[in-house]
Amino acid sequence: MPRHADPAERRSHVARALWRVVLRDGLERATVRAVAAEAGLSLGAISHYFSSQEQLQLYALKLVDERDNARLAAIDESGTAREVVERYLWALLPVDEDSRETNRVFYSFMARAQVVPAFREIVASFDEEVVALCRRAIDRLAGDGVIARDHDRETLVAEFRALTEGLSFKAAMWPENTPPDEIRAVMRGWLDALPHRPP
Repeated sequence: MPRHADPAERRSHVARALWRVVLRDGLERATVRAVAAEAGLSLGAISHYFSSQEQLQLYALKLVDERDNARLAAIDESGTAREVVERYLWALLPVDEDSRETNRVFYSFMARAQVVPAFREIVASFDEEVVALCRRAIDRLAGDGVIARDHDRETLVAEFRALTEGLSFKAAMWPENTPPDEIRAVMRGWLDALPHRPP
């Protein structure tokens, strides 16, 4: 990396190095020393941008959320509700190399989120974003007549969320047994059945 790299670029570089250590060795081994070695930087260079290991890990987790939000923000909203909802899904779910990487990193932090408030806040914020996306998708499908207008939308939102989170967790834990085609098939099957469900 250039000696005089932009600070934001340098922090991102370090955070991506932490991701690689987490994916290869686990979060418990993602020490500042290990991340510095992975990033090709000195401990002093790391400490210039991050005052502690926790601060570095928090930044790395926030970067996951930023990457996911960037994918969602780039979605083309034109077309039928079904087409747009599928774009939401493929931006949210681990169906390509980039999203599968961030998905596995995200779930690596879940245990820390149970006991460390700062991590829990980030995870809770992400969960709220997922629920909002599921609700937007269901409302859009209802508006396009895919779902009966008097259907219990909150139940559908809960189902939608359970499916997306379940598939994401499965892909994080057993990536070799959860290929992208399987994820797409499960979600398309659920969407295909929606017009035939009684209210």
